[in-house]
Amino acid sequence: MILLLYILVLIVTAGCWDRKEINDLAFVMGAAIDKKGEGLLELSVQVYIPKVNGGGSSSLGGTSSSKGQEQTMVRSAEGVSIADAMSHLQERLPREVFWGHNEVYIFGQARAQQGIREDVDYMLRSPEPRERANVFISKGLGKDTLKLIPPLERNSSEVLREISTFHTGLQVTIKELAEMLTGDANAAALPYIVILPPEPDKPPNQTIAYIQGSAILKDGKMVGKLDSQAARGILWLRDELKTSVITVAPSHSKGSVSLRMIRSYTQLLPSIVNGVWHMDVHIETEEDVQQNTTGISLMEPEWVKTIEISVDKLIENRAKRALQPAQERFHSDIFGFADAFHRKHPQAWKTAKANWSDIFSKMEVRIVSRSHIVRPGISNPDATSPEKGVDSQ
Repeated sequence: MILLLYILVLIVTAGCWDRKEINDLAFVMGAAIDKKGEGLLELSVQVYIPKVNGGGSSSLGGTSSSKGQEQTMVRSAEGVSIADAMSHLQERLPREVFWGHNEVYIFGQARAQQGIREDVDYMLRSPEPRERANVFISKGLGKDTLKLIPPLERNSSEVLREISTFHTGLQVTIKELAEMLTGDANAAALPYIVILPPEPDKPPNQTIAYIQGSAILKDGKMVGKLDSQAARGILWLRDELKTSVITVAPSHSKGSVSLRMIRSYTQLLPSIVNGVWHMDVHIETEEDVQQNTTGISLMEPEWVKTIEISVDKLIENRAKRALQPAQERFHSDIFGFADAFHRKHPQAWKTAKANWSDIFSKMEVRIVSRSHIVRPGISNPDATSPEKGVDSQ
């Protein structure tokens, strides 16, 4: 009897009754959420086209078509929520929507200003969207970015993903965004993207979107944006800067020195003295010299120190450029200061948590940078350029 039961179970569970054929799936490469009327949103998805007539690859791992033809299409649907819009979107596609290859989520600026907390909640609750997909906020409509035809990559979603891997700007995933929105500070910073103007002889959609600063969110809503220089300051303060080229003009010299950052480490040191909250930020960096147009020999230690001082001033100014508007205009702790105080002073944090925005806005922050040039190179003064070199005045 037991043997017959085992055989029956094997017969029922065997086979491919729940299989999903590739030809039955619509692969989503990117998604955009935009505001659409009162109480409505528009969900747009960039769907990969398996076959492209006239050349190009027909596989997901292929490259762009040699004739610049579209390898994706964009479909949109409206709804009162993402789940509602998703059901309407499926009605307009002959294949089942598959989110396994999704790389980016783009929120239109109007939708971000309205609030994205409920949208992020759906992405975390639903098992289909990828939590490690990158998140962006776009100037204008997010679906306009999905419609772009980039000259190099297969689609505009892949362009944004590749740009994010350089770590020259903010890189935030859905999972990280959810952690920031539910964290102690209840604030977040997301990369802000704009569409690059196309070449004069190209169609308006044959271009790419790129990161131009950062959008600041508080309580799940966009409250403002910072430019690219200030966004770089956010990376310094959050210890997230992976690579950077710094160009400085040392004092008492003509020309400039460009340095590549090798390593960077930022330490947050919170303190409470007589009921006053302070934050000391220590930034340690190591650089190597990539170009020297000053005509000064970097074999002289005093000139190396002069350059290091110039680098320190630049880093401190960029960090302050991000800190000042965050404290004075947005009242949003996007640097992780709240987490640092929570770890260091848990008892004081319990009473101060409710008024953290006010405490953060009035907090005294001291930023100290210490740079070290570990690879100065062997460049010597350029004797053929008399206008360069040390200023005698």
